[in-house]
Amino acid sequence: MKVVVVGSGKVGYQVARQCVSWGYEVALIENDWEKVEKIKKELRLPVIYGDGTRAHFLKKAGAENADIVVAVTDDDQDNLVICQLAERQFKAKRTLALVNTPGNEKLFCWLGVNQVIGPASLILGQIREEKDMDETAAMWMQDIKDLKMIQYQLGSEAPVLGRMIKDIPFPNECILVTVVRGNTAIVPCGKTVLEEGDYVFALTNPKVQDELEHILTGKNYNEG
Repeated sequence: MKVVVVGSGKVGYQVARQCVSWGYEVALIENDWEKVEKIKKELRLPVIYGDGTRAHFLKKAGAENADIVVAVTDDDQDNLVICQLAERQFKAKRTLALVNTPGNEKLFCWLGVNQVIGPASLILGQIREEKDMDETAAMWMQDIKDLKMIQYQLGSEAPVLGRMIKDIPFPNECILVTVVRGNTAIVPCGKTVLEEGDYVFALTNPKVQDELEHILTGKNYNEG
């Protein structure tokens, strides 16, 4: 089995190490050089130094031949982008995403990630055992009717201008799907910087829609 792991924090390290012990072919992508050197030395597996949200590095890790691509960075937005790239561009057979923010699980499922999970033990369980995908999807799809796709254009007074998405305190149960800038549609990752004039498309629980609008545009909660 070929497994590509993106992110070598505590969860990613444990996942990679255990998969190696099972005899799987493992490649890891990490953007911290010190961690790259440590993993190469301790786990003796291929480690690509780079940003896993970029197709070039996924290709270098062999995502097009992977049985599973596992996104376990500490940024949900990045994990979503990694899984979407793996599925749509490299046709990965399965994708697993770590969800760090409570409430984002059903958003990930709605956006096409095969499985969303939490602790490393659950991720390893999903890699080791073939679960019924239909049952997993059905569990989360029950709540899809409660989600809403919304869009905002960022004006000159928007408080998020010039900030990276990973540094913006978005509410739980909300994730950015697309940023349209001029004639270009951008799949936003954690390092994407928002600019004046951007159209931001987000999937959210309606309960936090007002808070999201306030964060993106500065509009007060009590405005109609």
